[in-house]
Amino acid sequence: MLFRDLHIAGMGAYLPERVTTEQAVAEGRYDADEAARLGWVSVAVAGDMPAPDMAVQAAQDALSVSGHTAEEIAVLIHASCNHQGPDMWSPQHYILRHTVGGTVPALEIRQGCNGFLAAMELAGYYIGASGDRPAALITSADNWGDPLVDRWRATPGGLFGDAATAVVLSRHHGFARLVNVRATSLPELEELNRGGEPLFPPGCTTGLRVDLRERAATYKGGQDMLSAGRLMGETQRALILATLEEAGLRPDDITRVAHQFVGDRGVLQRLLEPFGEHAADRGVWDFGRSMGHTGANDQTSGLFHLLATGQLRAGDHVMLLGAGAGIAFSCAIVEIVAPPAWARGLSPHPVP
Repeated sequence: MLFRDLHIAGMGAYLPERVTTEQAVAEGRYDADEAARLGWVSVAVAGDMPAPDMAVQAAQDALSVSGHTAEEIAVLIHASCNHQGPDMWSPQHYILRHTVGGTVPALEIRQGCNGFLAAMELAGYYIGASGDRPAALITSADNWGDPLVDRWRATPGGLFGDAATAVVLSRHHGFARLVNVRATSLPELEELNRGGEPLFPPGCTTGLRVDLRERAATYKGGQDMLSAGRLMGETQRALILATLEEAGLRPDDITRVAHQFVGDRGVLQRLLEPFGEHAADRGVWDFGRSMGHTGANDQTSGLFHLLATGQLRAGDHVMLLGAGAGIAFSCAIVEIVAPPAWARGLSPHPVP
C-alpha cells in the first residue's frame, strides 16, 4: 500500500557488544567448517539483559529524537520472535508502561522475523485513521541466550544475534518518508518451521530445545526442500518488483537494501537479483555478518547502521526486505528526506 504523508520521525537501537565466531569456534560452540563457509564474523550477545528492557531503551532513544510527546502516540506495537518473559504475560504493556505510559492500545505482533515490517504496515493504517494522535511507536527485541536456544546451531545458515530497535512513525514530520509497504504469504510452507514436532503440548512447556535445522530436515510437505527454496525466492523477488512498481520506481532508484541476515553471499545475490549483477553490494552484508540474525530487527538495525555511518543522503531510497515463519514476506521503501542530526558521529559498532 502507498502511504501519504507518513514519516519516520525517530529511531533507536540497542545493539550489544559482539562475541567473535573465532572465539566461539575455539570454545567448541560453533563449527569451524561452517564458520569458514558462511563468513560470519561475530554475534551480538546481550547477556542477561531481558528483551523487553532492550526494547524500552531503544524506544526511549527513538522518542527522544522524534519531536513527538508521549501524548501524541496513538498506539504501541511490539514485534518479537523468542520468549520475552513469563508465559501469559504482556511484554507490550511493560514497554508501554516504561515509555509513553497512558492508556493507548499496546499490541504484540508474532510474525517471526517479518514482524517489524508487518508492524510498520499496521501502524501506518492505524495512525492514518486516528484523528487526534498523529504518531505510533514500534519496537522489537529478542535475546536468544535462554536455555532452549543454541544461538550457534539452532537455525540453518545463520546464527542468532540479540538486538532491539524502535521507530516512531508520524503523520507530521520525519527524517525519512515511508513510501509504501507490501506483503504476501506462503502458508503452504508453514511446516518448514514446524517439522515433525507436535502442536501439543508445546515444546517450550516440556523443555524441548529449538532446533530449526532439525525441523527443516524433517519437513514432509508437498515439495522437496529445493523446490520450496525456489518458491520462496521467486515469491520474494516478485514482491520486490511489485513494491517498486507501486512506488513508481525502478531497481536503479534503490540506493541500498536493508535485508535479513541469513545465508551466504550467494543467497543474498540471488535474493536481490532484480537489482543486477552486483546487487549484493547494495545490501548491508558486512554489518549483518557482525550481528548475526536478530529476528525482526535485521531490517531496522540495517537502516540504523546506514544512517549512523553516514551512508545515506537526502533523496536516497532504501528498501527494507523481510521474511519470517509462515511463510511471511514484506517489502517497504523508505525515502530519506534529510539524514538526522542525531546520527552524526553515532556508531552502532561496539568493539567485540
